[in-house]
Amino acid sequence: MWRTELWHPLSVHFPIALLIFATLFLIAARAAPFRWKEQFSTTGLFILIPGALLIWWVVYSGTLADNIVGRYVCNPLVLEDHERFAYITAFLFSGAALLEITIRIKSLLRHEKFRRYLSIVSLVVLLAGSASMGYVGHLGAKLVYQQAAGVHQPSEDCAEFE
Repeated sequence: MWRTELWHPLSVHFPIALLIFATLFLIAARAAPFRWKEQFSTTGLFILIPGALLIWWVVYSGTLADNIVGRYVCNPLVLEDHERFAYITAFLFSGAALLEITIRIKSLLRHEKFRRYLSIVSLVVLLAGSASMGYVGHLGAKLVYQQAAGVHQPSEDCAEFE
């Protein structure tokens, strides 16, 4: 339980859920009738910020796991791609969070057209982050299920379970 390489799979799912729901709420905020826009938008932002912060913990814990399991995987290129796209995903969602915060600072954005433009850019960045996160998950699954990264391999007689 306290093996360092296990911190990554233990912590990765919470920010994934937060970021997916944040993306869905912010898409709904742009498409919803006027009376729901503010609620969806605020909820999306309040979910996006902790998700964007927690994804950096996931990247860090993945780096810790990489130092341990990287020596045992058969194809380290998959591990490198997983790490590279994890950074891309973290930067995309962090950028989207900053864009969403900027959109809400009315004193900075007095022009409604510019605010709408940033809103569209934010949605594109959120969708790109979601796609990147899906690919990172695919690569992570390849590491675990095809290369047994971080998986304890019992002895042939399973004596350690007796």
